[in-house]
Amino acid sequence: ELEQTTMIEPLHVPAHYNLGLVYRETGRMGEARQEFHRVLELDPQNVRAQLQIGYTYQAENFTDEARDAFHRAREMDLSDPEPERALEDLDQFEQEAQARSQRSMEQSLSRNQQFLGLGNSSNVNPQQGSGQQALIQAGALLIQQMMSRNSQKENEGN
Repeated sequence: ELEQTTMIEPLHVPAHYNLGLVYRETGRMGEARQEFHRVLELDPQNVRAQLQIGYTYQAENFTDEARDAFHRAREMDLSDPEPERALEDLDQFEQEAQARSQRSMEQSLSRNQQFLGLGNSSNVNPQQGSGQQALIQAGALLIQQMMSRNSQKENEGN
């Protein structure tokens, strides 16, 4: 119905806005952003549409783009507290993502150490086990590179 409304009444701001929300909820992120941008074309000072662009980017893990959108929303209306809250939530979202990534890397390193029969790297005497230490460090570096590539591929796929 919203799609029909926007076809019949292409200047109907609420229909475009709500269609953007529906698209985002159904995982159609690019189309969601297009609708919110259409709202901004029709109503350039629509802070809510600018925020929704940021929330859509955040849902896709495009945090830099989300931050830019939230900053633009804040500039549109300095008295509106929601853009500032969105920026604070984004900071927390990024911190949690970094913590998850760190935990995942530590778990991978631990699994690799167990696989290699090295146990806990803190038990390795650096003077007696320099070969083991180097192997652990090389494994950790490889894991970090693999995770980075996987993260890049996920971001490219979104």
